[in-house]
Amino acid sequence: MQSIEFMSGDNETVRGVWFEPSGNRKSPAIVFAHGLASTYAEFGDYPQKFSARGYTVLAIDFRGHGSSDGMRGLISETRWVEDLRHAVDFVSAQKNVDAQRIALFGHSLGGGAVICAAARDARVRAVVAGATVGRLRDELGGGEYLTYRVVDAVNRLQKIVTRKSLYIPYRVTYKDIFFDDQARARAEKQGFLQRQIPIDNVPLLLKQDALSCAQTLRVPALIIQSEKDAVVKATSTRKVFDAIPSDKEYYLIQGSGHSFATDCKSAEVFEKIAAWLDAKIKV
Repeated sequence: MQSIEFMSGDNETVRGVWFEPSGNRKSPAIVFAHGLASTYAEFGDYPQKFSARGYTVLAIDFRGHGSSDGMRGLISETRWVEDLRHAVDFVSAQKNVDAQRIALFGHSLGGGAVICAAARDARVRAVVAGATVGRLRDELGGGEYLTYRVVDAVNRLQKIVTRKSLYIPYRVTYKDIFFDDQARARAEKQGFLQRQIPIDNVPLLLKQDALSCAQTLRVPALIIQSEKDAVVKATSTRKVFDAIPSDKEYYLIQGSGHSFATDCKSAEVFEKIAAWLDAKIKV
């Protein structure tokens, strides 16, 4: 494992970790993309396991998250896709990588980000998207939507005076994202979730639209949803799957929560994803 960094938009540094498989042959590559207010740590040992299976792996912290530069918690579909484009630049430039066999693996809002990145970047040859939000605006009730709009208006006034964004508690907790109590306890000890997010995110996230990106996707896609997901509705993920016109597969994980890569079925899920990627980009 090596620590890496590269520049993305606004001259901010994206940081992450890099794993290379043994041997001298050019290998397929996977770029991991985490969800909102999280870090690449949410994927647990998946990067190492994929490397051991013969893949070069890059797992990044998006700007505003983890060890990367940027305003804490600030995110948008545009920023995520930009970071992923630069990640693909980095991966493609490595002499040990087969640039014709690059896949993106995203989780939650990161799942939507990889779908949008793949739809816009012909270098991406396959996509794995788990617990993916199609269009965040559609997931909000009328009252919740109005509340966010009011909070956004207050934040705009606040910034006129202080030039700083207000922060609010992130409503998703470890209890929400794990089905298994032991997995939840391990994640809490690691502490990869941010506790607060900036209100600047509100107008940006209300524009998020992975559904439109899914409609233009032209590469194989594995869409994953967990039976016990308490964060992203199965109907949202299914809409994304239904919108994809290309080669696709839907995988429902039984007995697992939102963060399936580190929940109780992580080993089983890894084997399913690995077998699918082997068939799409490793052959």
